Amino acid sequence: MKGIIIYILLGLSVVSIYAQKKQYSFMDIEAFYGIALEHDKSLETAIQGNPFGFIIGYNLKNVKETDWLAYYNYPDFGFSALYQNTNSNILGEMYGIYTHYNFYTSNRNALNKLQMRVALGLGYITNPFDAVTNKYNYTLATKIAGSAYLKLNYQREFLKGKLGLQTGVSLIHFSNAGFKNPNLGLNTIVATLGLNYNLQKENPTFSKKRKRPKERNKVKYNFILRAGVNESKIPNSGQFPFYVGTLALEKKLNFKSTITVGADYFKSDFLNKYLQDEIEEQTGVPNTTKFKTDRIGIFAGYELYVHNFSVVTQLGYHVYAPNKYVSNIYERLGVKHEFNKHFFTELTLKVNLFRAEGLEFGIGYRL
Repeated sequence: MKGIIIYILLGLSVVSIYAQKKQYSFMDIEAFYGIALEHDKSLETAIQGNPFGFIIGYNLKNVKETDWLAYYNYPDFGFSALYQNTNSNILGEMYGIYTHYNFYTSNRNALNKLQMRVALGLGYITNPFDAVTNKYNYTLATKIAGSAYLKLNYQREFLKGKLGLQTGVSLIHFSNAGFKNPNLGLNTIVATLGLNYNLQKENPTFSKKRKRPKERNKVKYNFILRAGVNESKIPNSGQFPFYVGTLALEKKLNFKSTITVGADYFKSDFLNKYLQDEIEEQTGVPNTTKFKTDRIGIFAGYELYVHNFSVVTQLGYHVYAPNKYVSNIYERLGVKHEFNKHFFTELTLKVNLFRAEGLEFGIGYRL
C-alpha cells in the first residue's frame, strides 16, 4: 500500500510541475476492472482473477495553428502512469509510465467528445518468471518491460465547474520484446470510469479541421539496417545478437498514409542454440551441430503518419527458412522518426504469430 501511495504522489508532483508551465491542460484519473486474456494455454495457472487498478494522466491541449495539428483535429499530448493489480499471486503487480496522444473524432469545441488515447512506455513487474520460485509465470521473465495501452473514451468536460466525467474501454499490454524468455506477455481488457479536471476555467477555441490538398507522390526506395539482442522461447538458453537488412518500396497515398512492400534478410544467431537444445531434449545427447541461421522474408505494410513520426505495421512470410522457428508468418509493429526526407530511425518489434521474437533498432535511408 505504501508503494501505491508513493507512486500516486510522484505522478502528481510531475503533473503539477508541468501544469505550472503549460496552459490549456487537464488531468484525469480512471479506475479500471477487467479480464486478463488467456491467449496461450500455458497461462491458465497464472491467471487467477480479475485485474484492477487505475490510470492517472496529464494532458496538454494543442492549440497552435500548425498544419499537422489541424489535419488531426488538434490531438492532446501528455504523460500518464498506470497501476495494475493482476489479482494473481503468480503475476503480481505491474506499474507503467507513458507518453501518449489523445485523438478526437468529434468537434474539438464540444464539451462531449469521443477520444482515443495511444500510449507507449515502460513497465515494472513485481513477480517475473523464476524457474524455482515462480515457474508458472510465462508472461514475463524480466522486471523491466515495455508497455502500451489503447483507450477509447467518452469524455465530458466542465460538467461541474472544472470537473468532468469520462468512461470507456482499454487494452493494456506488457512485454519485454523477447529480450529474455518466457515472454508470452500479458494483455488485459478493462472497463474504465473516472474524472477529468481542467486546470483552466474554460476551453480554448479550436479552428476548424483542415483538409489536406491531394498529393502526387512517386514510389521511393528504402534501405534499412536493424539489429538487436534476443533469446529463444526456451528459458535461460542465452541471449544472442541478430541483424536484419531490408529493401522496401514505398508509395505515399496522402499526408497520413503510406503503403510499403519489400524483402528482409535475417541473421538470427539464437536459432543455432535453439535447435541444438531441441535436439538434445529429444535425444538426451548434447548436440554441437552448426545450423543455418539465415532467413529471407517478403512483406507488405502500412504506415500511419503523425507529423515526423509514423506507426509501422507489416505482415510478412519467410520464403527461405531452412530451420523454422514458431511460424514462417511474421508481423512487425513499431514507430519511425524522420529527421529529413532521406534519413530516419525505427524501433520495431518482430512477432511470430503473437509471440515476440525480437526488438529491432533500425536506421534507414530513403532514395
